[in-house]
Order: sequence, then C-alpha cells, then structure tokens
Amino acid sequence: MEYLITGYWKDDKIEFKDYKVTSTQDSGEDDDIFYYELTEDKIKDAIAKGEDTDLEFVITSYREAT
Repeated sequence: MEYLITGYWKDDKIEFKDYKVTSTQDSGEDDDIFYYELTEDKIKDAIAKGEDTDLEFVITSYREAT
C-alpha cells in the first residue's frame, strides 16, 4: 500500500507535502518513493507521537495514494 504524507523535518521545521511512502520493504528502485516500510498503523503511531519518534521528520497527516 502507498500513502502520501505531509509533515516537517525535525531539525529545521521545514514543511513537506505529499511525500510518497510505501508499506512494503522494497518495491524496486523507485525514485518516487520517499520512505519504505511505513504501514498505515506506523503512520498513525508516528502522528500520535509527534516529534517523539526515531524518524528524522514528523508526520502531521496522510492519505492513501491513488
């Protein structure tokens, strides 16, 4: 499953929008994929935790990629 996430970088607070992530481990070398292995549950958990994650960025919202 692929999702589009919106959020910001922890270090400089620069926002980003609609970065494509996938729940699979590896779907080849797709330059469009920003991050692999982010399931919907992991995304929801990251949103709930805010800056308290191991990620270098904060996810503020997401939607399923079409």
